[in-house]
Amino acid sequence: MKHSLILWISALLLTFLTGYIQSGTSEYYPLTGTIGIDEKKVSYRFEKIYDDKGDYTFIIRTDNPDIKAVVKWKKVYPSKRSVERENEQEWKIIEMRKDKEALIAHIPKQNAGEKILYFAEIKKGELKYIIPDKPVTLLFQGYVPPMISFLSNFALFGGLLLSFRTGLSALGGFNENQKIKKLTLFTLGFFFVYTIAVTPLRKSYELNAINNKVVPITSLFDLQSILLFLIWITAMIVVFKVKNPKPAAMVFAIITGLVFLFVRI
Repeated sequence: MKHSLILWISALLLTFLTGYIQSGTSEYYPLTGTIGIDEKKVSYRFEKIYDDKGDYTFIIRTDNPDIKAVVKWKKVYPSKRSVERENEQEWKIIEMRKDKEALIAHIPKQNAGEKILYFAEIKKGELKYIIPDKPVTLLFQGYVPPMISFLSNFALFGGLLLSFRTGLSALGGFNENQKIKKLTLFTLGFFFVYTIAVTPLRKSYELNAINNKVVPITSLFDLQSILLFLIWITAMIVVFKVKNPKPAAMVFAIITGLVFLFVRI
């Protein structure tokens, strides 16, 4: 009992650690920072992905009452011909309004899948500060209901937790072999739900396709979820065929962690 509890706690810590690393190294991790103006802090946070309702609210927090700021933005066009159009278009300017100890601007919400470049100019008297050093890319997605987001995270991280617990079973005694088989089935079940059921539903909302448009079926899946599902189909076959499934369980758990960390599409 004590040994099993240690293995579950270890699996939970590994899940938390890989989730933290994956989030912190994501291309969509917000850009944050703080600068000083007249020895007073000015803090900013540039989101790189937006999937909420309404316009995107950009906020600069400061206790300096004398600064003013504007946000400049323009659309990003994917094709080469559109890049020329992007370079030719002028930056749209939004004056930031003061709200207590913050400056606020509302950038109009774009269609799902569209991107913009944006940055801020802060003025204090004759001085001008541009943050950040280069414009940030912001991707707009359709609104995903909280329940769908919860189910997606529950299925993904539940599968990840079970995969680590399955791999750690290799550190147990002989009676762990039967546990490995059971845990493998549960892990496969979680990744099946994540890949086949939850991911297409979540992506339908992200693409704003619900009751709006028909999108290619390939747009409803991603490489990461498919790989996780295929890995544990293979794991089930191997674990149930070999006499000693411990090495295989450890290998598949490691592969799962690597796919989760490095496959982002």
